[in-house]
Amino acid sequence: MITYKIHFIRTGKTSAGDEKRFVGRVDFPLCSEGERELFAMREKFLYPHAEMVFTSPLARCVKTAEILYPDIYRLDDDGFTDMDLGGFSGKSFEELRYDADFSAWIGNSVSNPPPGGENIEDFTKRIVRAASGVFFKMMDEKIRDAAVITHGGVIMTLLAAIGQPKVPLQEWAMGNGEGYTLIFTPQMWMQSGSAEVFRRLPEFRG
Repeated sequence: MITYKIHFIRTGKTSAGDEKRFVGRVDFPLCSEGERELFAMREKFLYPHAEMVFTSPLARCVKTAEILYPDIYRLDDDGFTDMDLGGFSGKSFEELRYDADFSAWIGNSVSNPPPGGENIEDFTKRIVRAASGVFFKMMDEKIRDAAVITHGGVIMTLLAAIGQPKVPLQEWAMGNGEGYTLIFTPQMWMQSGSAEVFRRLPEFRG
C-alpha cells in the first residue's frame, strides 16, 4: 500500500503571543525570540524530510518555513490561513472581556462566530479542503513527503476533524515549531475522509 506523509508544523512565536492577543489573520511577523527558538530547534531536533513545503501566506508561517526548510520548494496556500476572527482580530483579552459578542463566542463558538468573522463549520471545511488538495497534488506528482507550515488552531482543528485516533481538539495542542505527521492513503481517504496521526514533531536527533 502506498502511503503519503504530510508533516503539519506550527509557526514560530510572535509578539502577539506574549501580549495575549487574538491574532487570527492579522499578519504579525515572527518576533526575534521566535526566530532564535526555531534556529535552536532546527539544531537540537530532527525535522522530517519534505520534498515540497506548503505554507499559510502570512509572514510568520513563510519565515518559519524559510528557517526550518530553507532549500525546499515552497507554495503558499490561502486554505491554511488562520481563522478569520473578524472584530476580535488583534485585540487582547482585556480589551474584549466586557464585549457581549466576545462573551457569546467564548461560551459557544459554534453558534456564535466572531462579528464579521468566520464560523467554525466554514473554517473546518476550508482547511480540510486544503489538506485534501495537498494530498491529491502529492499523488499527482508522486511526492511521498510534504510539510505544511501553518497555525496552531488550523492544525488542532484539522486533526480533530480527520485524525485517527479520534480525540478532543484540545488534546492536539502543541508548542511553536511543533506539530504532527499524518499518514494518508487513497483507500482510507476515499472511504472515511480520515488520516492516521503517526507521530509528534519534531524528534530528538539520534
